[in-house]
Formats: sequence, C-alpha cells, structure tokens
Amino acid sequence: MLVTSGLFKTFANRPLLSRRSILKMRKLNPFANIPTLMTAEEIIEFSHNRSTRISMKSSLRMKKIERTRIREITRLQEFTKQIKIKIGDVVEQFPSLDRLHPFYIELAEILVGNDSLKQALGAVYNCIPPIGDITDKHLQAIKLAGDFKQMKKSRSAAKGRISSILRATAENIDFVIEAKKTLSKLPGIAPNSPTIVCAGFPNVGKSTLVREVSTAEPEVAYYPFTTRRVIIGHLRVDEHSVQIVDTPGILDRPMAKRNKIEREAIAALKYLAHVIIFMVDPSEACGWTFEQQINLLNEVQKMFPMNPLLIVLNKVDITPPEKLEIARKKLPNSQEIIAVEGVGVEKLMRDAVEQVDLVPLQESVADYLASLTDR
Repeated sequence: MLVTSGLFKTFANRPLLSRRSILKMRKLNPFANIPTLMTAEEIIEFSHNRSTRISMKSSLRMKKIERTRIREITRLQEFTKQIKIKIGDVVEQFPSLDRLHPFYIELAEILVGNDSLKQALGAVYNCIPPIGDITDKHLQAIKLAGDFKQMKKSRSAAKGRISSILRATAENIDFVIEAKKTLSKLPGIAPNSPTIVCAGFPNVGKSTLVREVSTAEPEVAYYPFTTRRVIIGHLRVDEHSVQIVDTPGILDRPMAKRNKIEREAIAALKYLAHVIIFMVDPSEACGWTFEQQINLLNEVQKMFPMNPLLIVLNKVDITPPEKLEIARKKLPNSQEIIAVEGVGVEKLMRDAVEQVDLVPLQESVADYLASLTDR
C-alpha cells in the first residue's frame, strides 16, 4: 500500500467522512428529499377520515340543529383544509426546477421532461382556487339551511364536487409521483464541490482508483437509464473534499453504441466535471484493444473540449514491455499507475486537484443545501 505525505495521508489510515457528512452527501440529490406523496384517492380518503373523526363540544343549552350546523361546517372545513395541504405538498415539496444546478436540470429533462413536470405541477396547484370557491358556497348553504338533512346534503355535495376536481387531475398527481420516484434515484452529488470524472472502458481500473483514493466505502448510486452502478467517492485533501466519480454505462463505450438518453447524460456530466481522468489499460487485459481505447479517448476529448484531461496508463506491472513501449510512444504525456496497489496514485491525484479550486466541504455542502431551500 502506498504511503503518502503532505497533501494526502496514508491511504490505509485515511480519515473517513463523518457519518453525518456522508448522510448530507446522500441528501444532495434535491429530489431525494421529497417526502412521500399521496395519490388523488389517498388524499380524498385521508381528508375524509380526518373530517369524520372531528367531534365538536358545544353547549348543551344550544339547540340540536345549531350543534349539527357547527359540526357540518367544521367537518367540511377540515376536509377542505386537508385536501389543500396535501395538494400543496405535491407542489411545494418539489424543488424549484429553475433553481437547480444545471446537472440536475439536464437529467430531469432527460428522464421526465421539465415542461411536462411543470405543467403537471401547475395543473395540481390550480385545483386549489375552485376547491376554495366550492367550500365557501356550501358553507354558506349550511349556514342558511333550516333542517338537518339539508345541512348534511350540502356538506356531502361539497365533498363530492371537491373529490371530482381531485380525480380530474389524478393523472397529473400520478405524473408528479412517478417523476419523484425516478428523480430520487439520481446520485447525490454536490455540484459546488470540485469533481473528477473517470472515463475509460470497463475493467481498466476506474472503480479501483475511486475506491483507492476516496472514502473507505464510496457511495453507490444508479442512473435510472443504466443498470450499472455509479460510484461516488469523496477524497479528503486537508480540510477540503473533492468528488471523484466513476460513471459506468455512460463514458465507457463509443458514441455510436450509446442511445439518445445516454448521449444526453454526457451533456449533463459536462456541467459537473472539473477534470477528466481517462484510464487506459495497455495490457489489454480489460478485453479491449489499445486502439479501441485510443478511439474512445479521442471521443471523450471531443465531448469535453473545455475540461482538463489527464491520461493514465494503468496495470503497467502486468503489461508486456513491447505493449507498454507502444503506449508510451502513442501517449507521451500520460501518467503510469498501478491502481490496485496505489503506485503512482498520489502524483495523479495531486495533478488532478491542481486543476480545480478546492472549496471546504462544509462550505460547499452548506451553500448547495441553502440554494435548495431558498425558494
């Protein structure tokens, strides 16, 4: 195991992020913090149950008809109150799309469509005014009613009309719920933190590098459009944190083999990456030829023309001398490492972090979380 000094501490004894910090990092996906949302039928049932459980204590001196009037008014008011609260939850608990980091805006557009989501949220919210009008009209009818049946009939009619409005927008509520489920699966990433993105074919050592230099148990997340894992590590540099991300299924094969969603996901990564580490396996033990890896490198360079890119030859210990010599001539400015043993990793990470402005972890996380709540 490589022993480091100065910038990095011994990998074997590297300090882990606190449990509290790790939990905060997981919550950095703004969609993961949305509470459970109710469907239209669940909202109606919940509100009905809350309203029917209300028992009014009134003076025995009051006539029975007046006690009934108060009870019916209160039950209708409670029903409407709960309906509005739950509708408000559907809309207000969703983060404001316009205030999100472009990384999440782009992914939301890919996965659910931002215009469709905004339209669904708007349609749900627009139910509130007519519900209020119906309630006011029937409350007035209850106040003027002269018998028990008329009061109960007005309350029942109001609840029926309100329920109909909610059922009419049920598809919009369902759309929002499904959008929440999909978007909550996105990886929790701090867009304000310096980020290193690893690229290269499968089995070249990207995941090994992420695990070697970052927290002992890097977070594992999934992009909804790929079944493969996204590994997110947090590298401590003094009091600072740098994110290092391995994105299998996105940056590990030629553009021609990517579908439309994956190509758009690459666009989203452009908002996130401060520096790219492209890993090459000159031994070809990964299952891909050296030329294939060079072709992918050229594509990644075209995808991220404005980002610093560090080229790394990994597995140099098992690479035949003649193949290693070819790789060195083809990629003269590359670095050489043995990721599984940590050899050469310190210099690579030093060079990578020099490409970005380090921001204290707490400051970065606090600023981003504040941006989510400042709506």
